[in-house]
Amino acid sequence: MTDLSVLRERAKRIRLVATDLDRTLLDGKHCVPEENQKALEACAARGLVLCAATGRAFSALPEQVLRISGMRYLISSNGAKIHDNETGALLRESYLSPEAIRAIWPLLSDPDVLCEFFWDGSPYVQADRYERHEAIPDWFLDYFLESRNPVPDIAEAVDAHIHKIENVNFVFGTDEVRERIRAFLSAHGDLFEQCSSMPFNFEIGGKGVTKAAALDFLCAREGMEPADCLCFGDSENDAKMIAWAGIGVAVENAVPEAKAVADLITLDNEHSGVADALRALALISEEYPT
Repeated sequence: MTDLSVLRERAKRIRLVATDLDRTLLDGKHCVPEENQKALEACAARGLVLCAATGRAFSALPEQVLRISGMRYLISSNGAKIHDNETGALLRESYLSPEAIRAIWPLLSDPDVLCEFFWDGSPYVQADRYERHEAIPDWFLDYFLESRNPVPDIAEAVDAHIHKIENVNFVFGTDEVRERIRAFLSAHGDLFEQCSSMPFNFEIGGKGVTKAAALDFLCAREGMEPADCLCFGDSENDAKMIAWAGIGVAVENAVPEAKAVADLITLDNEHSGVADALRALALISEEYPT
């Protein structure tokens, strides 16, 4: 944690605000609280660039986020895709290597693991596992069912798109399976980036593909430096971005890995922590939004 007076001084040079979505900007109902939306729009009105940075596939981005006034950039699949929200242009795309996909192939037949593959901006899952979704907690289930595309043979579908896999998500239901999958992925860690965004998953993306790397790309595009950026997050997949930023903020409900590298810890996602931090850093007035 950094002294607030020091952070307020640093905040004077902030030009870009990037925020994770689930469990950070969004509440438990996967909605943007009005207070957070107004706070971000107040930043945009001051000329700050807004960016959503999520592990979600592009097709799963909430319309409410896309409609935030001033939301310029969209980073999806943990940095694999970068879109310009104003023009709709795809600015950059990065993929896992076929070698990396082949390395994790044995997990497709593991009955204890639900494997999700992202390609063409959408998540796909084996149809019978989509219907038998016991590893998905109740609070996440509606989003899972709405956003995932079931296919009859995931191995065949992945093989057909093997050069365009953005991200792979492994979902499990117990700590024992979690540690088994962690060990398996660690043995192949030279082939991909590994992280987690929820207590019940691991995710992999192309080597060097992270939210922080995507923001580096946007900084170069905008003529900025990391010191010009403020980043919000809650999960392991946000930790690099929080550490990279000039000011990194973790919400109160964040995992220890994210809190450990944060300059500031704000209120949790159910209490509009993004807006609270923007007020604390004097990027919006203390009274706004009410």
